[in-house]
Amino acid sequence: MTARVHRRSAWLVVLAACAHRPPNAAPPPRDPDDRVAIIAAEIAGNSARLVAIDEHGDRQFVAVIEAGPLVLDTNPAVSPDGRWVVFESNRGMPPDRANRNLWIAKVGVEQAPARLSTGDWYDVHPCWTPDGNAIVFASSREGGDLDLWRLPMASGRAAAPAVQITHDPRQEVTPTVARDGTIYYALAERDRQTTKPISMIRERTPDGRDTQIIGGASPALSPDESQLAFSTQAPPRPPDPSGIVIEERPDSELWILRRADRSVRRVVELPPSQEGGPVWSRDGRFLFATSALSADQGAVFSSVIHVDLSEQPPRARMLEDRAGGIKRLTPAIVAATLDAAALRGNPEYLPELARIMTEAIEKARGQEP
Repeated sequence: MTARVHRRSAWLVVLAACAHRPPNAAPPPRDPDDRVAIIAAEIAGNSARLVAIDEHGDRQFVAVIEAGPLVLDTNPAVSPDGRWVVFESNRGMPPDRANRNLWIAKVGVEQAPARLSTGDWYDVHPCWTPDGNAIVFASSREGGDLDLWRLPMASGRAAAPAVQITHDPRQEVTPTVARDGTIYYALAERDRQTTKPISMIRERTPDGRDTQIIGGASPALSPDESQLAFSTQAPPRPPDPSGIVIEERPDSELWILRRADRSVRRVVELPPSQEGGPVWSRDGRFLFATSALSADQGAVFSSVIHVDLSEQPPRARMLEDRAGGIKRLTPAIVAATLDAAALRGNPEYLPELARIMTEAIEKARGQEP
């Protein structure tokens, strides 16, 4: 028992060592030449704020004016024209509630965001339709389960009430939308007997036909819509007659499915960590994702990684701020074209992760009584 408590306290110190500037500290003066390439959620203490970072991983400025401690701004999605970022947040909620609503802000302008939805429910995982005329998201507003909804948009505002798309007692989450209106999403639940997570990717066509595609989570369509990136904890396979896919591995990896023939390939193998929430660059060359290293009591460190899909063999690299290892997750791509040379110059993910954690552990040991 004593050894377990010792390890747990050491990991808590590691968490503190990996956090840097507190979320409510004043951001540095904004330079008009600051490049907004990527927006990501940055974790500090019990808060998450959206920050603009460049291709090196350096924070340029706080992308959305913060709302105080305990506020969680996550899962940003940038509009196709690059002007707006919509995200989920607990802003305006009492501290004892975990609900989420949708908010929106202009990209590159430090201003308070505007609320898109209001209610004691979860509005999460927003994504834009390719024409920028609507947001598709998951919501619990019709009950305890999450269903998909569509919110018409015009000039950064809701143009009409949201309309429900799916009606399923299970959880429909993380949608991605094709130009013809087809929606790919993850259907998630837990097996009633084993309680293991079950996740499958489904395709919903504009006429309402809903088909299971493959086991996995967090689908993301490539810009040319020929490929579907996703994450899974089990080797992906076509659906079996029972329609059940059990997540079998402790860590999740990134995969790509080719829509033409449903063939799949692993993007890169990163055994120690869990990858999820893949996001494509706008030219389809790079794949970004959140990678998390966990201990028995939760996430120890999370970072934004990227893979150049034209590189052979593909390598995962970390977007690391010059200030050091900062916990970040849920990236969204702003720039139409990214600086490939800068991205290639970032450190390879696994060696850099090992270095960061080694330094944090050594620091934790020095701080323990």
